[in-house]
Amino acid sequence: MLFDRIHGGWIGRCLGVHEARRGSGAGLAEDRSDAVDRAVLSLRVLELYGPGFTSAQVGGLWLLTMPFLRPFGAEQAAFLRLLEGELPPATAGDGSGSGASGEAMMRADLYGYVAPGDPRRAARLARKDAVVSHAGEGMYAAMWCAALAAAAFTARDVVQAVGVSLRHVPVESGVSRVVRDVLVAYARGWAWDQVVADVGPGSGSDDRHDASASAGLIAAGLLWGGTDPARQIGLAVRDEWDVHAIAPLVGSIAGVLYGAEAGWPAEAATRVETALPGEAACALRELARRTLAVSGTELPLR
Repeated sequence: MLFDRIHGGWIGRCLGVHEARRGSGAGLAEDRSDAVDRAVLSLRVLELYGPGFTSAQVGGLWLLTMPFLRPFGAEQAAFLRLLEGELPPATAGDGSGSGASGEAMMRADLYGYVAPGDPRRAARLARKDAVVSHAGEGMYAAMWCAALAAAAFTARDVVQAVGVSLRHVPVESGVSRVVRDVLVAYARGWAWDQVVADVGPGSGSDDRHDASASAGLIAAGLLWGGTDPARQIGLAVRDEWDVHAIAPLVGSIAGVLYGAEAGWPAEAATRVETALPGEAACALRELARRTLAVSGTELPLR
C-alpha cells in the first residue's frame, strides 16, 4: 500500500534525526530538526502550488518561513539574495563552493514520495526546488536523492533502486561517479570501513557537507545495512561526515523500501515538532496522508 510506504519514509526520516543527535544526548525523537522542517516545507510547496510550482514560488515561500529554519551555507546565501529581490537560479551558490553542499538533498526526497516509481519526474521536481540555493553537484545530489526515493517504491532491492537513480543525474557528475564507485565496492565485497575511507577522496573533498560524498554515504549505508532499517541508519551515523543530513535521508529511503510496519525500534517517533508557521506539532500519519494527497496517485506496489 502506497500510504504505508510513504508513512514509513516519514518514520525513517525522524528516526534518522534522532540517531544522528543521540551522541550528544540532546532531545527526544519528537523534537524539531532542520531535516524534518525542510521535508515539511517541500510538502507545503506542493500543497500550495501543485507539481507545476516554479523556483520563484519556492523562493517566495522561503521568505515567509525560512527565518525559522536557521539557514546556513548555500541556503543562507540564497535567502539573502531573495531578500534583495533576486530570483532563482541567480540566488544559487555564494561563490565559496557551498553550492556543492548537501543541504538541498534534505528538501528533495519528499519529491520522490509524490512521484512513486517515476524517478525522472521526481528529479525534475527536485531540480526546481534545488536551484533556489544550489548549482552543480549540490543540485545533482538533490535530483539523485529524489530519484532514489521514487525508485525505492518499485525496485526489488536497494541495489536496483540505487542503480536506477543514477540514470537521472549526469554521468560525468561527481555524484554519479562517487555513487557508482560505492556500487562497485559493494559488488566486490569491500568492508564498511574500507568504503567509507574511500568516499571522501573519491569525491575530491574533505568537506563533511560535500554533496557528492554525502550521496555516496547514503548509498553505502543503505547497501551495507542489508534489509534492516535500524542498521542502515546506524551505519550512517558512525562516521564524521554530515550525519544530520545523511542519517535522516538513509532513514527516509529505508522507510520507503520497507514501510511503516518494518519493525521500527521503540524510540521511533509518531509525531514531530516543526518550526514552520502552522505546523507546530505534526502526527507522522497525517504528514503521510497529506503527502499521498498531493501525489494524486495510488500506485500498485510489490
